[in-house]
Amino acid sequence: MQGINSGSGLSGSTAWHGAFRFRQYLKGTKGDGEQPDNDLRELEFKKNQYGPRGENIVLRYQAGLFLPEAGVSSLDKASRLVKAEELFMDLLRRFTGESRNVSDKATSPTYAPTAFAKEEEAKKYRIKKPDFEQAMRDLFRTSRIRVEEYGRPSRPYSRLVVAGVER
Repeated sequence: MQGINSGSGLSGSTAWHGAFRFRQYLKGTKGDGEQPDNDLRELEFKKNQYGPRGENIVLRYQAGLFLPEAGVSSLDKASRLVKAEELFMDLLRRFTGESRNVSDKATSPTYAPTAFAKEEEAKKYRIKKPDFEQAMRDLFRTSRIRVEEYGRPSRPYSRLVVAGVER
């Protein structure tokens, strides 16, 4: 019981950890909401002697099988980030064309990830604010977007723009 409560899987002096080359646990997990989802489980890897420990996998029980939950694996995360970058660029172009300025500052009411997460396209592809924040960091790192100052010299404002595009 001690190993279950602590999450380590170890239980006193029985030395289960040394007895096997590979250990994994299948445990219940909560869904996106507060209510527990009875069909969701998390496969947690505790030990893998001949390989990397790996990350946990979320599974859903369907038709007698536990299948990986879409949107949770590392491959799904990579494709989500690529889609988030594409959508970030599309929305930034659209907002710029509509003269709707967005900012890179998290405290601003026009913070780009927050504004973009509210758009229909983001809801359609289930891209959320953290995805847009990561996309914005990556786009800055690759110099595809930049901050542009505008307004009076005595009181300048800043906005995000696509790099290489003058307004």
